[in-house]
Amino acid sequence: MQWAESITIDRPRDQVLAAVADEHQVMAWSAWPQATGYTCSVEGDGTSVGSEIVFRSKDGQVQGRQRLVAVGDTRVEYRLRNRGPGGREITPSIDFTLAEMGESTRVTLHFQADAPLPTPLRQIVEAVLGRRVRALHVKDLQDLKAHVESRPVTL
Repeated sequence: MQWAESITIDRPRDQVLAAVADEHQVMAWSAWPQATGYTCSVEGDGTSVGSEIVFRSKDGQVQGRQRLVAVGDTRVEYRLRNRGPGGREITPSIDFTLAEMGESTRVTLHFQADAPLPTPLRQIVEAVLGRRVRALHVKDLQDLKAHVESRPVTL
């Protein structure tokens, strides 16, 4: 599975970058905790490479981790390690690219993952899961926009 989704946020790039590259802020706008029912916590300071968002089920079992692997002026990269179909580990990547557009910023979320299943079954699972995951990524971008635009413009 792979795709890219974009949205324009009416704020300067640095302000958008802060919301994407700070895992504490990510948890403020991400659609995933509510959609999965998982609780989330940040290990590390949340802004340094190697910091992780840890996802736990209601019984406290770790279900996944989202590690911050790179932060630049125009790109933020995350790698995940989650329990996937049938309890198998899946390792998606979610990268954000940011492009200045005058006073606004164009954010593109790039997603890539391969379900750890044999080819015929993988195609079916990816088709079904892909619709749900992609819809949540669209919601993530909408919620990121609302989160950033609800704050005062900073220069």
